[in-house]
Amino acid sequence: MSESPQRPAPFATAEEIGLAKGATIGRYVVLGLLGRGGMGEVYAAYDPELDRKIAVKLLRARGGGASAADGKTRLLREAQAIARLSHPNVVVVYDVGTFRESVFIAMEFVEGHTLGYWLQAQTRRWREVLDVYVAAGRGLVAAHAAGLVHRDFKPDNVMITRNGQVRVMDFGLAREQGAPDEPSLAGQLALDAGARAAALADTFGEGIDPDATAKLGTDGAAEAATTASGGYLRLKLTQTGAMLGTPAYMAPEQFAGTGGDARSDQFSFCVALYEGVYGRRPFEGDNALALMANVVAGTVTDPPADARVPAWIRKILLRGLSTDPKDRYLSMTELLAALGQDPAVRRRRWLAGAMVAAFVAAGAAGAHHFSAGQRAVCAGGPDRAASVWGAERRGAIARAFQSSGNSNAGRAWASVSTLIEQYLARWTAMYAETCEATQVRGEQSAEVLDLRMGCLGERLSSVRALGDVFMTADKVVVDNAVAAADALPTLDRCADVSMLRAVIKPPDDPGVRAKVAATREAVAKVKALADSGQCNQAAAAGAAVVSAAKALGYLPLEAEAHLALGRLGETCTGAAVAIGELDDAVFSADASRHDQVSIEANLYLGTLYANRVHNTQMAKNASRHAEAVLARFRDHPILAAWLGDVRADISLDEGHLEEALLESQKVLALKESALGASDFDVAVSASNVAVKLHALNRDLEAEPLIVRAVNLFTKLSGGDSTVVAVTLVNHAETLTGLGRFAEAHAALDRALATFRSQHASPFYIGYALLDLGILELAEQHVAAAVEALERSVALLGDQDSLIAAQAGFNLARALWIASPREHQRSAALVRDTRQALAGKPGATRLVRDIDAWRTTHRLPG
Repeated sequence: MSESPQRPAPFATAEEIGLAKGATIGRYVVLGLLGRGGMGEVYAAYDPELDRKIAVKLLRARGGGASAADGKTRLLREAQAIARLSHPNVVVVYDVGTFRESVFIAMEFVEGHTLGYWLQAQTRRWREVLDVYVAAGRGLVAAHAAGLVHRDFKPDNVMITRNGQVRVMDFGLAREQGAPDEPSLAGQLALDAGARAAALADTFGEGIDPDATAKLGTDGAAEAATTASGGYLRLKLTQTGAMLGTPAYMAPEQFAGTGGDARSDQFSFCVALYEGVYGRRPFEGDNALALMANVVAGTVTDPPADARVPAWIRKILLRGLSTDPKDRYLSMTELLAALGQDPAVRRRRWLAGAMVAAFVAAGAAGAHHFSAGQRAVCAGGPDRAASVWGAERRGAIARAFQSSGNSNAGRAWASVSTLIEQYLARWTAMYAETCEATQVRGEQSAEVLDLRMGCLGERLSSVRALGDVFMTADKVVVDNAVAAADALPTLDRCADVSMLRAVIKPPDDPGVRAKVAATREAVAKVKALADSGQCNQAAAAGAAVVSAAKALGYLPLEAEAHLALGRLGETCTGAAVAIGELDDAVFSADASRHDQVSIEANLYLGTLYANRVHNTQMAKNASRHAEAVLARFRDHPILAAWLGDVRADISLDEGHLEEALLESQKVLALKESALGASDFDVAVSASNVAVKLHALNRDLEAEPLIVRAVNLFTKLSGGDSTVVAVTLVNHAETLTGLGRFAEAHAALDRALATFRSQHASPFYIGYALLDLGILELAEQHVAAAVEALERSVALLGDQDSLIAAQAGFNLARALWIASPREHQRSAALVRDTRQALAGKPGATRLVRDIDAWRTTHRLPG
């Protein structure tokens, strides 16, 4: 994938590999082989549609039959996850797909050389080396923020392009964080040294080259990765199995075969940086066995006597090289922040600013490498992130969670802290990239810098506001905490300059601008309160913020304030009140070209009209409005997914079940691609697909999806959380459809117990009782069905007209079966229910069922 800067490289011949020059992989035309190994090959190729040279990596699943099919599916999923990475310090992936029995990744063809070559080409100063590695580290931060671990970071997997850009490449060992791996992490350092040695010998052969890259095959065999001939630099691909990586850069837990996590990437990064600044690796060993012994023991070599590297660098590296992952930095973000705190630079910060100004003014923005002083101007991101999520604040929130009385507090805190730290890692990376694009590289105007920094500032306010709510967490806040953290506003808009420019500029008056900024903080607080289940406080704060926004007369802010209040319709306020606020949000947003607010407000309107009011025509109008505005902007997969959710709701309400299912399946695929398989919102969509499958009587297909959602919600929020209980109610419907009545009872009993302990909305309890009544009817327990359905009707009456009608109709059915004496009451109830549904577009399916039942029982129309 990387071309030698010295001479052209001959490609492999057709005899060396199955694909000859001129063969095609999808639309890509093969030019020649660049490298091959146990998992597959890398080709140079030509993209005829976009008229450019690219690199195509083919990854092959091992085994045969079902094993190969499963492996291919896993490889495709991991390749799609890698393709989500979009960052200046990561090699760009253009396309992912399948080819014969392989998965292919089409990526940019990088003209340049590896970091390993760059280090050997000439003597480098430690500051110069540090700058390059910090840039590569930002690529790892981006990967970790996307839920990926590289697992084979080393100098040969970092490219320096011919114009000086630094790119991390070859994510051939990447795996989503939290994905099932081979052995458990618990045994990583307890693994017997003899077993580790045997595994190394099996994996790497007799020579056990510390620089070789391999995986232990499932059959115990392993072959060394071969490399391309000629001037192409080494490109090592890997095999399938348990031991992963390149021994010279592997963390202790990787030697134990656990695969590792983001902290393993941190260890590898520190090994490589140590080697870069000191000219020798931190762990000695002529072969992988000797090396492994030193790595596991934590025996770090002394630096060369003539090294001119400051002591503070070594101190940071030693922490990153800790044997126990818990003793390393919390994240790559924190490690890079530490490396950016050069005491000498802090003393000369005023000089650094002057240097950058002169640098840009002199037209040198296209230079390939930047000094630490130049980088220092843009190094404030970690400090700003720490101001809203520092150690002291995290500790206070953790204590608030533990004292909340919620049994899920520990699980919820672990998930929330991870979500927010990943969010801030992405924020920090975008902050640095945004600043450097203007202040260092000169690629971006000062106007765009202001727009993007303003957007990033708003996003940071959202984290601060949510943290404020978490500081006084009670049972309800903890119950909603994971969903609230997952609902932090996306960072996509901060990179979309066209969308940012659509909003009118802030007021010229400094005093008014300050008031606008303060009111925006209040808007973020309303959202945080609502997402955390603090309905009364959110409603009161929302009314105040709308009044404040109107007083300022700044339309974009008015739109944001109305949206914040309108969002309460999801969980807190009545649908009619919320729709009024959302209508105002749309009008203000369209008038001021605040397109993201217009999109989101219309999507919330569509959801309320479809799910609560059951007016599908109004829902369609809102969704079309959102779609029209969204069409002006590209690459907003989450907004596109939300639009798909509304379309699915409309189709379901109209009784078009196949269309609803198709839309929900598309949404699930979009979210998995954008967010990863373990995201909270992905679990929501998995549950939504299962609901549609159940409505189509395809419960066997629904079962694994709903179980997946239950398990993921339990992992993220705890087993006694409301979101788990809601999903258990959906699971009970599937279990009832499958005739697994005892399991359905257990699911509903658990859900109802959770709803009561969490003081959930009467709607949730009423809906669970509706399903309990249907279950009792299926078991022919008529008296129990009548009791459950009567309670359901009482609770649902003021909550949702359509769901209440479903409960009323099922109660009528139960009464009819119960006794001939109840026939008159049953007939009256079904008649009243039918009349209440007249003219409601979303009631078509239920009306059809009621009419069929009345005909069967010979009741008058």
